[in-house]
Parts: sequence; structure tokens; C-alpha cells
Amino acid sequence: MHQPPQGYGQGPGHGPPPGQGYGQQPGYGPPQPGYGPPPGYGPPGYGPPPKKKKTGLIVGLIVGGVVLLGLGIPGGIFASEYYSSVGKAPVSQQPPAECTLSPELLSKTFTNSFQGVRDNEIKAGDIVTKQQGCSWLPPESDNVHDRALQITVYRYEGPNAEKRASESSPGSAAPSERQQQVQGIGEKAVLVSLDTDSAFSGAELRVTQGVYVVIVTYKGWDKGFFTNSPIPPAESAEVAKSVGAELVKNLPR
Repeated sequence: MHQPPQGYGQGPGHGPPPGQGYGQQPGYGPPQPGYGPPPGYGPPGYGPPPKKKKTGLIVGLIVGGVVLLGLGIPGGIFASEYYSSVGKAPVSQQPPAECTLSPELLSKTFTNSFQGVRDNEIKAGDIVTKQQGCSWLPPESDNVHDRALQITVYRYEGPNAEKRASESSPGSAAPSERQQQVQGIGEKAVLVSLDTDSAFSGAELRVTQGVYVVIVTYKGWDKGFFTNSPIPPAESAEVAKSVGAELVKNLPR
């Protein structure tokens, strides 16, 4: 309890007259300035409880919104990139006989959108080398298999055409440890791995058959939401061999 300081008690002319039963009991003088409840608040235990401050709630909502916005923008960018097409619409041109593949095989490669053919011819007197290049990409509806199938067919004409074909070495100049002989496709077939330390991967098959040299290149990667993945080596090797075998079987005689 606080005793009223001198000068703040009952002075002359203030309060009831002196006498027993009147006046302030010891220790119960009027409250000193600054010790009462603030304006608008009753004594402890009375009246409504003080209102809760909303500042913390508002700040929390703002911070939460900023965090969600920060998470949402990158997520939206990733989603937009992931769901974007990796393919392309096919051209109206049809592949030539040397590049023709069955729809069933093309569907297994995820590259059934034909992108055209390029022809080239090299002549040196009677010695002629004709070249046809064909390519396929995924259809526009594909947003994952970012792959490409390329076929190059060389036809040697003139003197010693078959010998020139068998001695030629067009295609990938990969080290020997990345190459392996393949039996049962053409007269001679070599499979070359195109796998790297990154997501870029694939396989290339080089086949010799009579006056023809056929090169099949299957390469690319699979797109992921955050990172890309390489084509499984067994899958790319199987595609290259299957395409090469079908092409050799259909070569003009």
C-alpha cells in the first residue's frame, strides 16, 4: 500500500470533520497520481477484457502471403517449362523409300513426326556418292521425350562401289571402347554409345550392306520437372538396332 505523501492528504476544508469514525483510516489515503487505472479501464477484475491487438495477425498474413507468392512464382515457371511441348508438327513431305519405317517402330522411338529429307550428291568422274538424310522429332503433344531420330543413307556408284562402301567410315569417330560389333544386321554393323556425363545421351548404329552405308542416330534426353534425365542406354541401343535392321531389310537391291 502507498501512503499519501505530505501535502496530498486531507487538508483544511476537505473531507469530513475530524473525529472517531470519520476520516481516512491509516494507510487508506486517496491514490497518488499515476497509480490508478488508465482512463477507459476499470479496476482489475472488472469490465470487459482488453481488446487483442491485430497488428501481429496482419503482419503474419502479409509475411505468409509473401512466402506463398515467392514459392508460387518459381513453381509456376517450372510448371510452364515442364508442360511445354518438346515436339514439332510433321512436314507434308513423305520419307523416301530408303528412310521408310513402320508406324509401330516409330511409336516406340517417341519420334514419329517426320521433319523432311535432304539430298546430296558428290561426283568425281565415274565415282558417285549419293546421300539422303531424314529426321524425326516427337509430336507436338509430347512434353517429356526430347529426342531426335536421324537417318543418313549413302549409296556408292561407279567402279568398285561395294569396296568403297565397305572401306568407308562415315559417322561418329568415337573411341574404340565406346563401340561394339553387332551381329545379324547387314554385312557389318557397329553400335556406338553417345552417352555423356550430362543428360544428353543416345546411340548410333553404322551398317554396311552392299553399296549402301546406313547411319542411324538416336539422341536426346527426357525432360523432368526440375532436371533432365538421360535416355536409358539399353533403350537407345535397342532403338538404333531396330531402326537399322528395318532399314537394311527395305533397301533397294
